[in-house]
Amino acid sequence: MIKKDSIQHTSIINNLTKYVDFSEEELDKFFELGETSFYKKNQTLVHKGKESSPFILIKKGCLMTSYIDEGDFRHVIQFGIDNWWTGDLNSFMNNVPSIYSIKAMTDVEVLTWNKVNFDLLCASSPNFEKYFRILFQNSLISHQKRIIRNISFSAEQKYLTFLKNYPRLELIVPQKYIASYLGITPVFLSNLRKKLSGK
Repeated sequence: MIKKDSIQHTSIINNLTKYVDFSEEELDKFFELGETSFYKKNQTLVHKGKESSPFILIKKGCLMTSYIDEGDFRHVIQFGIDNWWTGDLNSFMNNVPSIYSIKAMTDVEVLTWNKVNFDLLCASSPNFEKYFRILFQNSLISHQKRIIRNISFSAEQKYLTFLKNYPRLELIVPQKYIASYLGITPVFLSNLRKKLSGK
């Protein structure tokens, strides 16, 4: 029997059933195979090159996925907020060390699946295969749209799109990480924000 123990729990169920009509038994299996974990702000969930990444569903909070290059410069790849999925998919699927670092921007509660439990979940019902196919399709579409923004949008257009996709995130995430995600310098972002605010 599903325990509707929190607003976050109910919100996850609503998001799952938006794409697929899951039975109560299937939803029970989903939560049974997922492991709940809590992380404090600035804690690292996945360390680059040291461990494989789980598949992560954010119940509450904000995670940042980033790549640190050979010059020790951090490139922000993604922010994840409530009900978003994240993780290094190649690392997860092939059980190899992650090329990314995943860090908590706030106190975070997550559900995670290792590859064994993920495979068990998908094998338990065709509905999970369908759900994750839709999820991965939407993710690919989103990444393709971001590529187009990165190569064709002005800095101002990218910033305004960021505000639309991540409302209120500016209150949580340091400006240097937002600038990295947008591919601009923190100083440029600061000047852009002043310009848009009319100051």
